[in-house]
Amino acid sequence: MQFSLRYLDESDSTNRELWRMTEAGPIPPEGSVLQAGNQTAGRGLGNNRWKSEPNQNLTVSILLKPVFLPPARQFFLNKSVAVGIRNALSELCPDKVFKIKWPNDIVAENKKVAGTLIENRIMGQTCEFSIVGIGINVNQTHFPADLPNPTSLALLCRKQYSLQECLNHLLHHTGKQYERLAQGHLADLDREYLNHLLGYGQRMYFKKGKEVFKASITGVDEYGKIILQHNSGKRASYVMKEVQMLQE
Repeated sequence: MQFSLRYLDESDSTNRELWRMTEAGPIPPEGSVLQAGNQTAGRGLGNNRWKSEPNQNLTVSILLKPVFLPPARQFFLNKSVAVGIRNALSELCPDKVFKIKWPNDIVAENKKVAGTLIENRIMGQTCEFSIVGIGINVNQTHFPADLPNPTSLALLCRKQYSLQECLNHLLHHTGKQYERLAQGHLADLDREYLNHLLGYGQRMYFKKGKEVFKASITGVDEYGKIILQHNSGKRASYVMKEVQMLQE
């Protein structure tokens, strides 16, 4: 896959900037990438914010056009992106084990190193385009106290990284997984996603509202719902934010 990079010294949000470009028209070509040295109002899932020190981390957004993927199966795009990021980080920091934390955060040593925000524009039964926002903590070593369990490549591997090298790895691996998605290898992508999914097949504690229960993850469906098997044998699926995986 071919990528075209545009670098911004500063942006409120690379996702917002790509949205503004699509609204101004024409829609940028697939593979357009925005990278910001300083992102002042980065966004995460829901009302979450992505906080990042200037020029220390990767804050990028990629425009993709997965018109081959029915809207009902859009979470396969999330799976392909998560696998791509995980593989890139594993290559950059081979001494550590990187896991995908449902739905698509990347963690190591139970601490968050990367996050993703994917926004889609659906027209009828076609996804016109997707904006894939990716934040990776690279060289930052101090984080605000209100961030839950953050870490970075520098903290994990005890060295400083070239942001350009990290970007090259990221684009290579996300592009490779996107091509697999376009070729229809959905079952293979699902297996790899589950193989690296934190807690898959293990008994863990989860919280729903005030209820804490023990269950194992048996899968993540095409809508992005996590499928849990309770100790009672009951199986149930949950949407994002409906349940929380508790740390041991």
